[in-house]
Amino acid sequence: MSVEFDIPEFPDEEPPHGITCREKPWNGVLVRVDRIPFRAGDKVTFDVMVCGDFHGQTPAATVQGVVAVAADTTTVHYTIPWDGVLDVVPEGSVAVCYSLTPADGSKPTTSESALVLYSRRQPGGAVCGPES
Repeated sequence: MSVEFDIPEFPDEEPPHGITCREKPWNGVLVRVDRIPFRAGDKVTFDVMVCGDFHGQTPAATVQGVVAVAADTTTVHYTIPWDGVLDVVPEGSVAVCYSLTPADGSKPTTSESALVLYSRRQPGGAVCGPES
């Protein structure tokens, strides 16, 4: 598979801190692929790896999400789930890439990976979550 697409984006990322308690990750973390000519029937597969370090080198959880494109569009969204994925580490990073399987049967293509910092640590060391 060749790399032909832009990397996924994290629309709720708050540079330079990434995804924090402020973004309420227990509601999921949104990933967006934008400016790509998706066609009805295409399949976009998101591969997500949550890591226990800030460099994406220590995997703690993985998940794969598939989005079936219902109509021609230039934007596809996927929400990374909390349970068993984002709740696994209090801080680290999240790496995401996606593959596009075209409806016309042509060769699938995979993006490069995007990395965002992730921290549920609050000032003082407490870890935020849905109950905090």
